Amino acid sequence: MSHCRSRWFSLAAAGCLLAIFLAQGAGGAEARDVAIAGTGLSLRLPPGMALAPEKPAHPGDATLSITVEALPSFPKNGVVTRAEVLAQQAALARGRATVVDGGGGEAGLAEAVPLPSGGFAVIYPEYSEFEVCDLRLALVAQFFAGQRRVTLRVSLPPAAVIRENPGFFGHDKANCGTATVWKQPGADLFQRFHEAAKAGRLGPAATAWFADFRAVLASLQQTAAGR
Repeated sequence: MSHCRSRWFSLAAAGCLLAIFLAQGAGGAEARDVAIAGTGLSLRLPPGMALAPEKPAHPGDATLSITVEALPSFPKNGVVTRAEVLAQQAALARGRATVVDGGGGEAGLAEAVPLPSGGFAVIYPEYSEFEVCDLRLALVAQFFAGQRRVTLRVSLPPAAVIRENPGFFGHDKANCGTATVWKQPGADLFQRFHEAAKAGRLGPAATAWFADFRAVLASLQQTAAGR
């Protein structure tokens, strides 16, 4: 598990700086401009999307978390090392999708995409952790701004997606009780789900989730101070 993933919802976590400069409104009712601390970049939060640690206005809405890590803050030895992150930075500079965080996304689903602010981001989904009972819906983008690595994570409560796409989900009463879990989780299932979601072939909730994630990336721009 990523050394910072468990800290994404904590403002006090060492090495993770959360930017919460809001240009409009509160509670996710309107589009809002958000400055990413220490990078000279900003993005636009789509209407209805919450910015962690705030809670969504509606239980089914997505939440964006922003983590900014200075490259010198990564240890020489650890779960994610400085050498690994520097190698990731070099690979992304060449447009190569590289994920170095432990368990970083589902196998084979990471891709590199150009950013409107310049350079590339690696984007990938997180659909589960390490156990059969775990079910999560998160889309992640990582990119570099100078000597800082930025991680954007758009997470969605799964209830609506499960309801609209029951064929991908099931139950494992012996291990997970009444909880809904992925049906036969693995590379093939996740790939089929991911490709269907990207193509807009799932229900409205998953389609909106992917569209909002793309909108966040498309809105990245340099701020006046960063130009």
